[in-house]
Formats: sequence, structure tokens, C-alpha cells
Amino acid sequence: MSLLFTICALHFVAQLSPGPDVLLIAKSSASTTRINTLKIILGISVGIVVWVILTLSGFSVLIEKFPWIQQLLMLIGGFFLAKMGWAMLIGGLKSRHQSFDLNAGSEGKSESREAQTAAKTHYFLQGLLTNLSNPKTLIYFSSVFSLALTSSASAYLKTQLAIIIPIQTFLVFAVFMLIMSMPKIKQFYQHSGSYIDIISGTLFLIFAIWLWVDAIRLIN
Repeated sequence: MSLLFTICALHFVAQLSPGPDVLLIAKSSASTTRINTLKIILGISVGIVVWVILTLSGFSVLIEKFPWIQQLLMLIGGFFLAKMGWAMLIGGLKSRHQSFDLNAGSEGKSESREAQTAAKTHYFLQGLLTNLSNPKTLIYFSSVFSLALTSSASAYLKTQLAIIIPIQTFLVFAVFMLIMSMPKIKQFYQHSGSYIDIISGTLFLIFAIWLWVDAIRLIN
């Protein structure tokens, strides 16, 4: 039980550290409905299930033997984050540019366009792909689960981790969403949404470049 608690505590700290998942949830919480954000969180949680199962099944050992697999995953993940970050950045710049031309009569049209965009967004897939885009998560779980991966660790403990960690991920991010979707924070986003999109897009691009640089370093 103490080992399980230790792993859950470590995951809690790592879960709220700055990264694509946290950034996506924070932005979504302030800019869209809680239902849509919950779909993103569910997607992220399913991604965690994938990483946990791969870790407990020994996939990290395969990556150690064939590092090109990790390099490929990092390049693909970086591409997805870059694509997402570029869309946020361009969207923020366009929104900022259009804000100079908007008048009171055009606000309804702007909100209508936002509603149409929200309807076309696949929030679950967005959360899932954002989480899966960072193959370093596998390395993280391999280190955190190191004690649970020993030969003496019971299958029951591994089953507990496979169930509890994804549930913990969902619950913690759900509480985080409730905080970030408070009226004052949403109101702040409405006034500064374009700047937040620009900053978010830039950070996602930085995450992508970071993955690509690490992939290149692995080659050397």
C-alpha cells in the first residue's frame, strides 16, 4: 500500500507540472464548456492507460534495445504538437488582428463562429493525441514504476496501478478544470483570449522543438 501511495503521490506532482496536457486543459477550461474540457481530460486519461499498459508490459525495454522506435515516436509527436501550436498561434494572431476591426454589431457573428468551431472540434481525440504525442511519458512511467516492475512485484500491484493511475489522472485534471473554468478566469480569457492563444501556441511549438532536438540527440 505504501508503494502504491508513493507512486500515486509522484504522479500527482508530475501531473500538474507544466506540459502540453496541463496547458491544453487550462486553455480549454477558460475558452469552452466544461463538457468539452471533460472530453479532453477523458482523452488524456485514455492516453495514460496506453502508456501505463506499455510500461507494465515491458515496452520500455524494447525501446532500450531499439532506440529508433523512440526517435520515431518523438518526431511524430513533435509534428502533432507543432501542428497544434501553429494553429493556436495563427488563430491568436488573426483574432488579435480582427479585434481592431470588430464593432458592437459584429460580436454576435464572432460568437457564432466560435460556436461553429467548437462544434467541429474533436475534443476527445485532441486530448488523446496530445498525451500520446509525448513518448517521454513512457520514460517517466518507467522510472516511477521501477519498483513495481521488479520480479518480486505482484501482478495485483500492477493491476492496481493500471486502474488507479488513469482514474487519478482524470479526477485531478477534473478538479483543475473546475478551478480554471471559474467565471472570473473565463472572463479574463474573453478579454485576453488572443494573447493566451498566441502564448499557448508558442509554448506548444517549443514543446515540439524540444522533442525534435532530443530525438536528434539520440541519433548521436
